[in-house]
Amino acid sequence: MEEKKKVRLDFNKAHITYKDSMEQKVVGVTTALNLLAKPALIPWAYKRGQDGLELYGSRDKSADIGTIVHARIMAYYLDYEIDDFNISSEMWELSNNSLKSFYEWARPREVKPILVEVPLVSEKHKYGGTPDVYGEMDGELTLLDFKTGAAIYPEFFLQVAAYSQLLIENGYPHQKIIILNLPKSEGDSFQVQQVSADSLELQFKKFMHCVEIWELDREMKIKKTGGV
Repeated sequence: MEEKKKVRLDFNKAHITYKDSMEQKVVGVTTALNLLAKPALIPWAYKRGQDGLELYGSRDKSADIGTIVHARIMAYYLDYEIDDFNISSEMWELSNNSLKSFYEWARPREVKPILVEVPLVSEKHKYGGTPDVYGEMDGELTLLDFKTGAAIYPEFFLQVAAYSQLLIENGYPHQKIIILNLPKSEGDSFQVQQVSADSLELQFKKFMHCVEIWELDREMKIKKTGGV
């Protein structure tokens, strides 16, 4: 059996800068959604404080686990492996625990990837994003979005609504969207949520308000600094 190519994960990789056809910067989906409050973080931070635990160190560690898990899932669909050379044995084992749920879900399903983490830009709505996996799953064109954490939160639906519109505008129709949440800490649960591509009109409308706020903030910053 031929050994799979191994790729080393770059934890310092720069974020993608999205530009339209006129080379003008547009906001990314994640950046736009970061303008929204994250209510789930408030009880999490409160509990950390009550338990006398460090706040940011835990978040950083948790974020790294999420990065590793996500990279290994993308590698699964691109038919290579993530090299554990620059990943601690503790973090690697934690990612293995998260991936158990993914493998149990994925292996019985036939997925033919068409796009895996390919950046796309909406010329019409002036934003960019990178959907996780788009392809044919069990005979239907599907958008797959992978999360790691405690639960599936409302903002995830805004995110997949934005990705869905990006795919449609760029010529990639799809019938359904599947969000999978993979546990990365004790108490987290594996969850799968399926939605139809035409059921996210209000979520996309709310997302576009985030894009508009980002644009307004940029304009105000330009006027204040006199920049371009």
